[in-house]
Amino acid sequence: MKKTSLSKTNLFLIIFLTMIFSLMQVSLGYSNLLQQEKKSTKGTTVEKKDASKSSQEVKKAEKEELICAVTGEEADPSLKMEYKGKTYYFCCKKCVKKFKENPEKYIK
Repeated sequence: MKKTSLSKTNLFLIIFLTMIFSLMQVSLGYSNLLQQEKKSTKGTTVEKKDASKSSQEVKKAEKEELICAVTGEEADPSLKMEYKGKTYYFCCKKCVKKFKENPEKYIK
């Protein structure tokens, strides 16, 4: 009879230890998952910052380009002309005409 009770105790102990070991494995797996998630979130934040910087740089470049090629004043975005693969902007129609007459004079 003592053997039987000892076997039941051993069986209970084995089951209990197995459950604790399983819970530890699950806990460690969840911890690793959280760490990976934090890393990927940080990468996303950096990517978003880089993307916003590049869009800001594009907007800045567009503002810089909106200068009349003839007078150097602020240009009208609707008054533009391509010459040798580059787009030039103008403040008025008179400047467009001057540029067309002698573009090399103004691109320097």
